This record gives sequence, C-alpha cells and structure tokens, in this order.
Amino acid sequence: MVRRLIAPFAVWLSLGTAPALALDIEFEGSLEFEARHYFEPGWRAQQEDNFTSVAGEFELGFYAPSGRHAVIIKPFGRVDEHDHERTHFDLREAKYRYVNGAYELTIGADKVFWGVTEFLHLVDIINQTDNVESVDGEQKLGQPMVRLSVAKNWGTLTGFYMPSFRIRQYPDADTGRHALGFVVNDSTSLFESEDERANPDYAVRYTNSFGPVDLGLAWFDGTSRSPSFVPTGTVYNGLNVLNAYYPLLKQASLDVQATLGPWLLKLEAIESEVNHVTTSRATGGFEYTFYDLFNSGTDVGLVSEYMWDENELAALHPFGNDIGVGLRWTANDTQSTAILVGALIDLDSDSTAYSIEAERRLGQNFKLIVEARVQDNVGDNDLPANLNADEDFLRLRLNWYF
Repeated sequence: MVRRLIAPFAVWLSLGTAPALALDIEFEGSLEFEARHYFEPGWRAQQEDNFTSVAGEFELGFYAPSGRHAVIIKPFGRVDEHDHERTHFDLREAKYRYVNGAYELTIGADKVFWGVTEFLHLVDIINQTDNVESVDGEQKLGQPMVRLSVAKNWGTLTGFYMPSFRIRQYPDADTGRHALGFVVNDSTSLFESEDERANPDYAVRYTNSFGPVDLGLAWFDGTSRSPSFVPTGTVYNGLNVLNAYYPLLKQASLDVQATLGPWLLKLEAIESEVNHVTTSRATGGFEYTFYDLFNSGTDVGLVSEYMWDENELAALHPFGNDIGVGLRWTANDTQSTAILVGALIDLDSDSTAYSIEAERRLGQNFKLIVEARVQDNVGDNDLPANLNADEDFLRLRLNWYF
C-alpha cells in the first residue's frame, strides 16, 4: 500500500511541474547511539538487562520554487543488540504535498499529532504507536493516508482517508524489554473487520482559535490503534501467549487549550464506541511557568493533570483515575539544557511511576539525552503497575545531527 501511495511522487518527479534543476533540495538527518540498563531481572531468565542500539532518521525534501509542490521522504531505522523486534525500519513520512491558497492535499505516509496535554494524549488517534521504540508512547509509525485541508476565516477543516492499518509491535519474546509478563504473537493479530488491515479508516477534524483559546473537534471511524488481548491457550517459556485483537472504533473528541499569561489550561475528552459499548474519558489540567526565576534567566514550569475513565479500575489501560504532576526546568542557554521530572499516581491503588528526562546540546551537532523511569509502591489490584514492577530502567542517548 505504501508503494502504491508513493507512485504519484515518481510521476511528479519524472514529468515535473518545474525543471529538475529548479527544485530546492534539502537533506538533513541524525544518527543516535543508545544504551539501556534495567535495574531488575526480567520475567524470564534469558532476558537481557543491558541493551545497546544505533538508530538513524533522515529527511530528503524536494520543493518547487512556487511553494505549491513538495515531496518529502523521512525513513527511520534502528538496530538493537538483543531485541530483534526492536531492530526495525519505518517510513515515518513518504508523501507528496500540494498547496494552493486555502487548500492543502497530502498523499502518502505521514505523521499527524492531535492533543494538548502532557501526560496522556487521548485524542491522538491517527498514527499507530511505535511500541518497541519508547515506553512513553510518543513515537509513532508512519500512516498511509490521503489528507485534504481547507483553511478559512471560520477555521481549518481536514479530512482523512487511511486505506490500510498498521499493527502495534511488542518486544522480543526471548530477550526483549519492556516485558509485560506475557507474550504477544505479532504474526497472528486478530481484527473485528473482515478486511483486517485493509479496512479503511476515516477521520475529520476542525480547528480554530478564539483569542487565547485553541479548539479542536474531531471524529474517527475505523480500526482502534489500541488492542485488547485474547488468550491462545499456549505457553512460551512459562508465559501465556496472547493475540492482539483490534476492534472497530468510533470516537468523537475535543481538545482545548487556553493561554492566559503564564497559565496554560488544557483539556482533552473523548467518547468512544467499541463493540456497541460507549465509554467516556477525559484528561485535563494546567501548566504554570515562572519566567526568569529569581532573575536567573531560567524558566520553571509546574504541570498538573488529572486522567479519568468512567470504568476506572475496570479500564483496559493504566489511566482510569490518576493524577500526573511534573516540573520542567529550562536553562535558556546556548546548549538548550532542560530537565523534566514527573510522577503518575494512581488514586485507587496509590501506585506511583516516576520519570526524569534531561537533555543538553554538546557543541553544534550533538545532543545528550538521559531518561529514567521507576515504578514504586505497587498496589495489589493495579495490574498495569504489577506488570511493570521490575521494568525500571535508565536510558542514555547521544544524537549527532547533520
């Protein structure tokens, strides 16, 4: 499917709306060395505690002088020392873009982000999570799509047609971490739709700004990006083997952010229907920034958000009745030094997950990123926290940009 969507790029480049020599060509990218260390042994004796990997992401862009036409290709790949599932390649973007006044058309693989909150992006539904890349769910796979937007004084309206689905990958059953205490068989994913991965998805989104308020409204109809799990009745190395099951999903969403001086007020809410059952979820809170704290030239931001699911403990995810708190320190120096410290607290079980992320540029072309995540005070009835109880880790990344 990605091959079929890329075909128009070759046609455009060969026939051309402008002479080849007139195209503006841009190339940039990054290479990354990563080291991960897990503090506790995994669920299986053969699981590794230390991992190293290398990754690269490159962007090649062809831009017409008129600004109307562009072809952008952005591949990503990683090679991991132990986890062969984490050794993977993806076209984050491979798209043709046409802009004409208020209209913009995109054809190909692309990434689209929706949302305003810090700890949980409820409304972000277009792209599948790159589950082997990062445990925070921030990394996404490229999604084949046709997208058309029109921007007028009444706002921006965007329609999406997505002809194929991408499954979520899971760590290697033998050596991989983050382990869940069970094995997911990626090769036998199940779907509610008879068309399986070929089931088309549709979405529409409206955005506008009203003074200090940014508003987003959206509707999605297609295959859910988040699977549930079905037992297979088999066991591998002492762990139950499960199949991922992807149901059909209808979802309406709202996201709002208000900027009031140093305050950011945020809200995301969804109402979704799966298997004829409707569920409401919401997350919201604030971020307050102390600019130039004590005349130091640095900024400190305080973040607090509440996450709610009407099913609470019965929800098939860890955010049924939780609060997230965080502190972001930005040095505002030439090295772009920043530190983010956060905690997620389950108000039903008192389970707490802590995280810290720090980054700093080294010279002109390098960046060092340090990340640590720790699970503490695990409640007996908190299944997600128990599954992650022994998965505390430290992650070091060194990026070279060119």
